[in-house]
Amino acid sequence: MSTILILDDDRVFRRLVVDALAKRGHRVLEAGRAAEADLQLIREEPELLLVDGLLPDTTGAAWIEKQRREGRKTPVLFVTSFWKSMRDFEAVTKKLGRTQLLRKPVGANEVADKVDAMLGGGPAAPAPAEKK
Repeated sequence: MSTILILDDDRVFRRLVVDALAKRGHRVLEAGRAAEADLQLIREEPELLLVDGLLPDTTGAAWIEKQRREGRKTPVLFVTSFWKSMRDFEAVTKKLGRTQLLRKPVGANEVADKVDAMLGGGPAAPAPAEKK
């Protein structure tokens, strides 16, 4: 079981992704603002950060950059509609390191597949059907 911190101010999106990840056995921490995520990181060491591009109190890129300056090397899945071109994103990821991108709109299961792949497990196999 991996611990994942999701930082996204969209409650509906966050709930859908949390549910999809929990069904795959992940423990999920939630934050709707960067300041809340900062508090979570004082208490926890997640294996992956899932970060939105635009937040009420900063941008996702600025928050990730802050984490890197503080020495945190945790892999990041950047899930956003904010980035308009891959060239811009590639420039940012070189600076931020260990960051991958999914563009919104994206389904919760697609996010969960990407998380599993980033954590080395690949998409989780469906549970076997019960015998009658």
